[in-house]
Amino acid sequence: MSTGDAQYIKNLNRRILIEHVIKEQTLSRSDLARVTGLNKATVSAQISKLIDDGIIRETKVGHIDSPGRKPILIEMNGQAGYSIGIDIDANEFRFVFIDLKGKPIERKVVPIDQGDVDEIISIIQYHLKPLIETYNESHKPIGLTGIAVGIHGIINSYDQIVFTPNQKWQYSNFKSKFEEVFNVPVVIDNNANLSAYGEQVYYENIQDLFCITLYSGIGLGIINNSKIYRGYDGFAGEIGHMVVNPDGELCSCGNKGCWELYASERALRNRFNAKFGSMPQNPAEIFEKPKYESELDSYIQYLAIGLNNIINIFNPQRIVLNGAMINQNPEVIQSIERHLKSKINSYETIHLSHLGEFACALGGAALVLKNYLNINTLDFVEYEYFNSHEKSAWT
Repeated sequence: MSTGDAQYIKNLNRRILIEHVIKEQTLSRSDLARVTGLNKATVSAQISKLIDDGIIRETKVGHIDSPGRKPILIEMNGQAGYSIGIDIDANEFRFVFIDLKGKPIERKVVPIDQGDVDEIISIIQYHLKPLIETYNESHKPIGLTGIAVGIHGIINSYDQIVFTPNQKWQYSNFKSKFEEVFNVPVVIDNNANLSAYGEQVYYENIQDLFCITLYSGIGLGIINNSKIYRGYDGFAGEIGHMVVNPDGELCSCGNKGCWELYASERALRNRFNAKFGSMPQNPAEIFEKPKYESELDSYIQYLAIGLNNIINIFNPQRIVLNGAMINQNPEVIQSIERHLKSKINSYETIHLSHLGEFACALGGAALVLKNYLNINTLDFVEYEYFNSHEKSAWT
């Protein structure tokens, strides 16, 4: 076997071991050897190196029924480092810090005015730099592993911003600018892609998942074979610009009658403002007051039209809907499904997001962590980071 082959096998074994430690949370070296099929010498050598690197730590002594030395358990070393996910929307940006165990340790929403790319980066730098200095001191020896930025627009395969409908950005060196400011690896991706990845990592441990975001526009994130599907040039998922009314309103993309002009939550808000003067501050009122019934029915009908097209084209296993209004009104799912009566519709479930407005930032931070660890999958589904009280705060 050549040196290259030996290094490949070594890296493969490392990847397998880290993935199992993450998924199982705590286990012994003997357990790792058993579940991975690797011999004990290989496991011991790899784990020793990961402990030296600060990625894994010994945590406590396990329990066994038979006499003899009790096994020492190992786990990911959450305090060794962290990653950051950022979601830049039209009028605000959100960020989340997660540690090496995937635990959210910092999050915030910051209002912003419309501005050019350099202005927005400066604002983000102002808010994040002090926190980064603090967490670099508390999370050693690794510190900040990288940053992911979710953009509400088209990102090509070269990490370039092709177009953002809200800010009208076209910016080719966004990634390099971010890396220059923060001096860490940076990932740039569409917000819907990162939202889908966040749902998969924290709640949906399946290979086939669609996440549809409904906030200022409509985006589709696709998880296929446990990976983000981006298409030929990175444009996959721009489903908000699917035409549902060819004689409809003019869209900023150049077409008429795009889906997001009728089924995004911004579109619903605009319709309420035009007809009633404002949108109810409590989203539950939309479903409770008869005077809103006509506008709500029209919105749900258009939402269902687009969903019907997506289901018929892609045949997804699960669909996650994520929007500020819809997340607080689970009964809307039943209303949507009443419109999905085609005999060729086939999907497992449609349900609301568990992560809400922070799905993109969480997914971005998780993607950075996956890249840093050089593994294929992350699985935090069994980690109890969101109990019922905390979950309501996130959504």
